[in-house]
Amino acid sequence: MLQKYSRGLFLFSFLLFIFSAIYGLVLRWNFAFPSNIISYKNLVQGHSHVAFLGWGYLATIGAIFNYFIPKENLIRRVYSITLAISVISITLMLFSFLLSGYKAFSIALLSVFGITTYVLSFQLLKDIKGEDVSTKFIRFGIYYYLISSLATWFLAFVIVTQGKTELYYNTVYFYLHFLYNGFFVFCLFGILFKILKKQSIELSIKNQKYFFIFLNIACIPAYFLSVLWSTDQVIFNVIGLLSAILQLIAMWYLIKILISTFRLITWDLVAKYLLSYAMIAFSFKIIAQLLSSFPYFVKKSIALKPYFIIGYLHLFTLAFMSVTLLLILKQANVFNFKSLFAKIGLNLFLVGILLSEILLFSQGGTFLIGISAITYFHIFMLIFSFFIVLGLILIFVNQLKLLYNNVK
Repeated sequence: MLQKYSRGLFLFSFLLFIFSAIYGLVLRWNFAFPSNIISYKNLVQGHSHVAFLGWGYLATIGAIFNYFIPKENLIRRVYSITLAISVISITLMLFSFLLSGYKAFSIALLSVFGITTYVLSFQLLKDIKGEDVSTKFIRFGIYYYLISSLATWFLAFVIVTQGKTELYYNTVYFYLHFLYNGFFVFCLFGILFKILKKQSIELSIKNQKYFFIFLNIACIPAYFLSVLWSTDQVIFNVIGLLSAILQLIAMWYLIKILISTFRLITWDLVAKYLLSYAMIAFSFKIIAQLLSSFPYFVKKSIALKPYFIIGYLHLFTLAFMSVTLLLILKQANVFNFKSLFAKIGLNLFLVGILLSEILLFSQGGTFLIGISAITYFHIFMLIFSFFIVLGLILIFVNQLKLLYNNVK
């Protein structure tokens, strides 16, 4: 049974995901058919903020409510107030970034959102009970969210005193690293392990603990992988490499967990498909981070940013984070993929991600090895982005139909 707030948060966050994807589609349209009607920078800022704060953050918080907060604690007014403020501020950001970019109103909204999530985070830490591995994942995910948020306040100081220097970009990467590899990775795995536990699927406690330990030890030093573009000090490459190796060890324990999981679960084909898709994406993410510790790949990634770095970011946010959240939505009985309509939507979404990732890295690869670039690259990216948007809309419409039928 869904806890209070969860279903509404899931549906609203998914709607924000659709808007973010539409912004991404417009960006791809602008690449294929350039125009100056809408600011490219404003679109990018609106697209990214709504994707990871509106969709990623709110949906993850909804899942934490559902699986980790006792029902009697959810009646606290602090939850209803902080969620209401978060939802309103994110909704306003959807338009503020598009219309004015990273200016006073958008900065004010981000500040309100940040302060509100502090209150929410501390309340969650207070109400989350237990010492099992899944609970530890959630707690550390919230810790990493709080760490990542420090960059947002420091960023204002950097802009005023130095402008968009190397420190500015490294501060942005600090925020993204601890949000992505800290908050999302730890919370999503914590939720997945909790789902398995609630379904009486007994996994090795030892493997879960080692997965958590190595991932945790690697998280802070892995930030140095994000600053290699701005320094030629070998020590940073060494630290980055060591953190990547620790993540590889963590992945080994994850593989052992997944092998056990597939032997024990009785999930339907769609759920197993989503789990496999997300975990393969996560594995590629770790491999990409390992490669990024070597100077050769750092230089090439910077030179080919529109392909490799954008491909990496979408690998995380779409192929891992979003697919994992869809799996969680399905397991929480919020989304249903039984109808042909929903299955078409889901497959369009997944195929769109896969083809766009292949195309991004292939185009980067052509420049890397010095062969002819892929013809009509931007047209193909536009088509695949359309698959993603159409797939999301079909999924959402199907859920609205189910909701309407249940109300009747």
